[in-house]
Amino acid sequence: MYPAYIHTQSTARNIDQAAIKTYQIPSLILMEHAAIEASKIIKDIVSDDKSICILCGPGNNGADGLAIARILYKNYTNIHVVVPNIKNMSEDEIIQFQMVQKLDIPYTLNLPVDAYDFYIDCIFGNGLSRDIAGFYKTMIETINSLHKQVISIDMPSGIDATMGNVLGCAIQANHTISIDCFKQGQWINDGKEYCGKLYLIDIGIPSILHEKCMNKIKVLSLEDVHIPERPLNAHKSNFGKALMIGGSQNMHGAIHMASLSAYKSGIGTLTLMIPECISNILAIKSDFYMLLQCPDRNGIFSVKAIELLKHNINNYSILSIGNGMKKNKITQALVEQALKSDKKVVLDADALWAAQKNINLLKRNETTILTPHIKEMSDLTGINTTTILSNPFEIARDFSKEYPKCVLILKSSQTYIAKQGNVYVLDAPNSGLAKGGSGDILCGIVVAMLGQCKDSLQAALCATYIHSESAKLDIDSASFMPEDIINNIPNTLKRLRS
Repeated sequence: MYPAYIHTQSTARNIDQAAIKTYQIPSLILMEHAAIEASKIIKDIVSDDKSICILCGPGNNGADGLAIARILYKNYTNIHVVVPNIKNMSEDEIIQFQMVQKLDIPYTLNLPVDAYDFYIDCIFGNGLSRDIAGFYKTMIETINSLHKQVISIDMPSGIDATMGNVLGCAIQANHTISIDCFKQGQWINDGKEYCGKLYLIDIGIPSILHEKCMNKIKVLSLEDVHIPERPLNAHKSNFGKALMIGGSQNMHGAIHMASLSAYKSGIGTLTLMIPECISNILAIKSDFYMLLQCPDRNGIFSVKAIELLKHNINNYSILSIGNGMKKNKITQALVEQALKSDKKVVLDADALWAAQKNINLLKRNETTILTPHIKEMSDLTGINTTTILSNPFEIARDFSKEYPKCVLILKSSQTYIAKQGNVYVLDAPNSGLAKGGSGDILCGIVVAMLGQCKDSLQAALCATYIHSESAKLDIDSASFMPEDIINNIPNTLKRLRS
C-alpha cells in the first residue's frame, strides 16, 4: 500500500522539485504517471457514455489536465478541453497542448455554452497563493452554478493547499485526486467540504523524499500498527502492572469502562484507586481488578488520597489518572504526584485540566501519554477551540515538540497522534463514538498497550487503531453502547494479529 503523507503546499512542491533535480526524473515523466493514474480513477467514476469537459489553467496543473485529456480521449466520444492562452502556458503545458492539437481533441479558450455531465478541474491545483479574480473567477462561479459532478486534480481550484481556506472563490468538487501526497488544506477548514471524496495517486516520486521530511504528517494505516506479541511462556508482569486513579460518587462508570477495556486489551494486572464511597459498586460490577480504597469527602477523593498514592506508587509500572475524578484541588495534587514519579503516566479527562496548572511537569523524563478531545486540549494548553480546529496538525506538532517525552492523542472526528513533531492522522469518523464513555475506553486500551509495547508512540498508535476498529459494528451508530465496543476488542485484536 502506498504510504500516505500529508504536506503543506511548500513541502509538497519542494518534494516534487527534488524528484526532478536530485533524482533526475523528468517532469514530463511525473506528469505522465499522474495523468495515467488519475485517468484510472476518472474511468471508475465516469461511465463512457458521459460527456466530459476538462478545465485547464495556466501552469502545470493545466498541463496535467491536457495529459489526462489525451489519455481519456480514446474512451470518451464527447470530450472537450478549455485551455489558457498559449502565452500563459508553462513549458510542459505547451508540450502537452501540442499533443492535444495533433490528436484533434476539441478545445476552446472559453467555457463552452453547452453543459457537460462531468467537469475535470485542472485550473490551479496546488500552486495558488492569491485570491482568484477576473476570467477564472467567472469560470469557477459558472461551474458551481451548473451543479454538475466535478473532479478536481490535486486541489479544488481556489482552495489554499496549506490552510484549506477559500481564496476569493473555489470549485466545489465531488471528488479530488491528490497527486503524490495529500495536501494539508484538503483536511482542514473549507478544504474538507470543498474536496468531496479524496483519492491519492502514486506518480513515482521516491518515498525517501517524504520519509526524510522534518515534522512528518502521515495517514495512519494498518502497516503502521504492530500489535505486541504475547509469548506463550510470558508472565503477567510482562504485560504491565497498572494503577488507575479515578472515580467519584456521580461518575463511577468512567473508571469501570476504562478498566474493562484495559483488561480486554491485555494489561497484566490492574488496580483501581478509588474513593471508598464507590468501592462497593465497583466490587459488584467486576471482580478482575483489585481495589485501593481511599477516604472520600463529599463523594470525591479526600486529601488523604495524596499520601496513600505516595505510599503505594512504587508498586506499579503504569499510572493512569483522570477518569470520573472531577476538577478540584485534590485532582490537581494527585496529577502532580503522578507526574513527579518515574512511572509511565496516562492523563485523561479531568487530569488534563489539572495538568495545565503545572504544565512544565510534562517535561519529565518518563513517558506521558495524553488523550484530550478538543475542549480538553483547550483546557490543557489555553489555546481556544476555534484555533485548535483551524489547524490541529500544527497544534499537535508544536505541543509534541515542546514536550518531547509526551505522546499526544488529540481526539476529534479525525484523531491526531503526535510525538516529537511527527504526526499520524487516523481518518475514521464514526458518530457511534460521539457518546460518553468512548474516551474512557480509549484510555483503558492505551494503558494496556503501554504495558505491552516497548515504544510509547507505538502503544498510542495501536490503542487508537484498536479503538477505532472495535467501533466498526454492524448496528446503528445511534445505538452504540460502551459495552458493544469493549466486547468487540477481542475480535479486533484477533483480526489484527492474523
